[in-house]
Amino acid sequence: MSILGDGGGIAPGIALGYCGLACGKLLNEDFFDCGRPDPTEAISSGLVFALSDGMSGGAGRRASETCVRAIVSDFYAAPESWEVARKLEKIIAAVNNWLLSHNLRGAESQSMLATLSVLVLHHDTFHVAHVGDSRIYRLRQGHHECMTTDHVWPRGDMRHVLRRAVGLDQHLVVDCFSGELQAEDRFVLMSDGVWEVLGDAELATLMLESRDPQALAETLARSSADKQRVYYGRNDASAAVVAVEALPFFAKA
Repeated sequence: MSILGDGGGIAPGIALGYCGLACGKLLNEDFFDCGRPDPTEAISSGLVFALSDGMSGGAGRRASETCVRAIVSDFYAAPESWEVARKLEKIIAAVNNWLLSHNLRGAESQSMLATLSVLVLHHDTFHVAHVGDSRIYRLRQGHHECMTTDHVWPRGDMRHVLRRAVGLDQHLVVDCFSGELQAEDRFVLMSDGVWEVLGDAELATLMLESRDPQALAETLARSSADKQRVYYGRNDASAAVVAVEALPFFAKA
């Protein structure tokens, strides 16, 4: 069910682009994947996309990969009678408990903490579940909107410190919301190595320039990497673009 690193169509009417770069490091601690269900699963459950940014400290990539793989695999194993939000909350709570248990038992240098941003397209609705400071943007009719809130401390000297992350607290609060899906919507999932490095103005310009999902994902990640190369930045840059070229075949099921 993995499409990691493989841009293109994943279901009729839906196209995907993805690019992830390790900036100044050997390993990209971000991780992205999505479900590739069969038609029956797509009708009953929808399509799920997840991006996670592991916190540096020795186990960042393991944390992000654990979060995303749990979402992608367990989403389609959950009871069909459950609403999308309930599925996501249950799965995220379970992986949070697993990471927290690991962190309580192990050395601090091997703590597993991660952000997590999840998008689900189900019938004619999109659903979002979000923890941390990765972001999901929506591009619709020439306008872009950041749909998620960064869970960081508001003080200037702590604006890079997460106050919510998977694996951080026993009682994890997940932002969950949904909305109407429209043809030609594009959703862009990105780590802070993209949005923070590029800034609002450049980010808006780049997102509105390209219609091709793979080209846009590569432009966002590579623009961040190029900028970081100037000042020896080390923040991994990952972007995934989900393009709703037409309402998917399961939209009116």
